[in-house]
Amino acid sequence: MPPFTRLVIPEAVRRAMVEHARAELPNECCGLLAGRVEGGTGIVLERFAIRNDLASGTDYASNPQDMLAAAHATRAAGTEFLAIYHSHPSSAPVPSRKDLQRNYWGDTVVHVIIGLGGDTPDVRAWWLTETAFHSAEWTVHG
Repeated sequence: MPPFTRLVIPEAVRRAMVEHARAELPNECCGLLAGRVEGGTGIVLERFAIRNDLASGTDYASNPQDMLAAAHATRAAGTEFLAIYHSHPSSAPVPSRKDLQRNYWGDTVVHVIIGLGGDTPDVRAWWLTETAFHSAEWTVHG
């Protein structure tokens, strides 16, 4: 069971994720969102851009050093990981078969995907299992 039912992302963080996705084109970007859970809501307080060690337009592998640095920073801040994000440079922001297969987080985090296949970036959030996905409730604040 997920540790929260709704995710709140500050507008500045949403904008930074989209900028990160655009900056990494034609490759996928990846990153983490951390914050606190209050009353069933995950409130994002910080974003960690993570290097994609695959440098691929269809896949990503999170850089271990960046992941470790993010884990240290969240521990020091007293926050926790609430979401991971990545981009789909040329397709819709819908989880792929690879996204499901490589969901090592289970249902503990929301998966935010930034689709850059259309005229404007499309950001969507999902809960993933090993075999399926469903939309996550999320809002942008500020």
